[in-house]
Order: sequence, then C-alpha cells, then structure tokens
Amino acid sequence: MNVKSSLLLPGAIALLLSTTSLLPVQAQSQNAPGPRMERMTNKLNLTEQQKSQLQKLREDTQSRIIREVLTADQRSRYEAALQQGEKPRKIMKSLNLTSQQRTQMRTIHQESRQRMEQILTPEQLNQMRQRQQNRPQRRQQGQPQV
Repeated sequence: MNVKSSLLLPGAIALLLSTTSLLPVQAQSQNAPGPRMERMTNKLNLTEQQKSQLQKLREDTQSRIIREVLTADQRSRYEAALQQGEKPRKIMKSLNLTSQQRTQMRTIHQESRQRMEQILTPEQLNQMRQRQQNRPQRRQQGQPQV
C-alpha cells in the first residue's frame, strides 16, 4: 500500500469520528447516524452489529480525544461551542492544537482505524479503500463522498 492511500483511511476515520458529541444535551440528536455514516452503511452493507460497533468506536474515540488530548480550557471551549450548535470538526480546528496534541490525535485515530479494520470484513475494507482512492474523482464531479 502506498503512502498516499495509507493516509486516506485514517482521514476517512477521522471524518467519521469527528462528528460525535459527548454532551448529554447533544446525545439524543447524535444517536442518529449522520449522512456520511448512512452512506457508508449503505455502500458497505454493514450489519446491525457492525453499525453498533462503529457507532461505539466513534463515540469512544471522540471521548478519548477530548479527555486525553484537550486541555481543560480547550474542553470548556469545545463544549460551549457544541452547545451553540457548532460542528465538532470546526471546533477542533478553532482550538489551535499544538503539534503534540495533533500527534496524540493522530495516534488515537490510528488505533481507531485498527479497531475499525477488525469490525469490517476484508471485502468491506477493500470496498472502502477503493471508494477512498476514487474520492478525488468524485469531488471533481460533485458527487457525495463516503
């Protein structure tokens, strides 16, 4: 696997995982899968068990990042922005993470990717990797991405 394609999978996982909230107020709306998760579910024909496992993985990963990577001040700002309806990914970008924090996040995402690979079948992994390799083409054509 070349370097470019090996970076696509963690990127997809990061996108998938970065949409989860930890706040109880937000939890009810977050329990429903987002459009990206729904597309992935449909394209990969995930079983109910896989959907549940991936949802838990997503929640665990986001929780771990917030708990282990962010400072107390960053956590407060993150939670306040969530309550105001900001998207988690946008909030993370606004927190001015240090290079050490970004490295910690990358490590957590890599561990999550490994856990995700244990959840998906080899066929599903291949399908996902193929879709990721085709992503630049779909972006140019204006098609949604998984």
